[in-house]
This record gives sequence, C-alpha cells and structure tokens, in this order.
Amino acid sequence: MDFSHLHVEFFMDAVENKTASAAHGRPIFDDTEMIRIRIAGDPKSVLVAPACSASSVRDPATNRWLTYAQLHCEPYKAFKEGVEYTGSGTPLSELPFVTRAKAEELRRLNVHTAEALAGLDGQNLQKIGMGARQLKDQAEAWLARAEGSAEITRMAGENAALKAQMEALQAQLDDLAGGKADPELPSANEDGDGKSPFADWADEDIVNWIVACGGRKPHPACKHDTIVRLADELNAELEKQSEAA
Repeated sequence: MDFSHLHVEFFMDAVENKTASAAHGRPIFDDTEMIRIRIAGDPKSVLVAPACSASSVRDPATNRWLTYAQLHCEPYKAFKEGVEYTGSGTPLSELPFVTRAKAEELRRLNVHTAEALAGLDGQNLQKIGMGARQLKDQAEAWLARAEGSAEITRMAGENAALKAQMEALQAQLDDLAGGKADPELPSANEDGDGKSPFADWADEDIVNWIVACGGRKPHPACKHDTIVRLADELNAELEKQSEAA
C-alpha cells in the first residue's frame, strides 16, 4: 500500500489502565506503544492510537484486521530498534528547487518527502500557500526524471552483463580455434562399437565444436542425430586433412 501521503511515527506513552485504576482506587498507568499518524498538508488531522490496536485494513490472507504495528511495519521496526525512520521516499533536501526555509514550512505541514509533495491536492495543496501548484508540478517532474534515469541505468547494467557473456563465449571459441583447447576427438571405430564420439554430447556443445573447427553451423531445427552426423562428417574431413599434411 502507498503511505507516501502519511507521516507515521511510533512512541511510548503512559496510558491509564481504567480497570486497574478502578480496582486499586487510584490512577494506574501502563507504558504503552503508541502510533501517531499525520496527513501530508493537513497539520490538524492527527490520529493517535495504541500500536497494537486494529487499523482499518484487513489481512488479505486471514481477513483479520491488521494492527497499526503490522500495517506500518517498517517505521515500527525502526522504533523498536531505536533509530529514526526516514521512510522510503526522497527527502525534501534532495530537491534543488526547495529552499531550506520552504522545506521547514513543508515539514510543519507533515510533508517530508518529494512523493508526499507530488501527491498533494485540493485543500491540502492550498495550505502550502503561494506557489503551491508550481512546487507540486516540479516535484512530479523531478520524480519522473529520476525514474527515467533509473530505467536507463538498469538497461545499461543488463547490456554490460550481456556484453560480458558474449565476450566470454567468443573467448572460448577463439581458444578452440587457436588450439588452446583440443577439439580433436577419438575416431568412431576406436572403441570397436561404431558409436559416434559425439553421440553423448549435448547438441549445443556439438554445434560449438563444429563452428570452432570451421564447419557450417547447423540449422537450429536440426535434430540430435543430424547434428551428430554433421560433426562426424567434419571430423572425418579433418582427419583426412591431418593425414595428408
């Protein structure tokens, strides 16, 4: 779920235990994990509730109400570890068009990220004041450019990996052609059973051997027996050339 429009924080608070207070005739308080949720752009809209209480979202697997701690598991995990939760969005400090003063104003309106700024609309957007629409448009454009750059970087990485694989394959073929790896095979009659030495090879390995030895690459639709026959014919030809030399 997208919670970029929310500012979520967990904290400890002393909450009165009504049952215990009634039983002892005096106020009894328990240390309780709490959650505070603010809506971006609306400083007056605040939800405070026990972290273990049920939210308004059901678990699709069990159909049970999720607790706030379960629903907002990342900020809850940060709270339990005693670290500040910065969220998954882009901090306002990363936006070159947002001054430090404007960033502080936005934070006071519970707008802490570029995603939250881009998602503002209606009255919550108007509360930013003069230039609100321009800031929103700039945030949307900045995020779109960042996403495009990420896609280009990903494609460049994939292309580099593919190039490395092709270079490794070419190096193997060059080694075979240059005699660094011996492409010669035992003759078909060496074991006395007439079985082709290629019979137990994988089709891909046979094709690579044929190409490395200067033969014509078999058609991709060729069956195993056909590829073996072509390799046998090339091997026999190579043996003749070797004997003639």
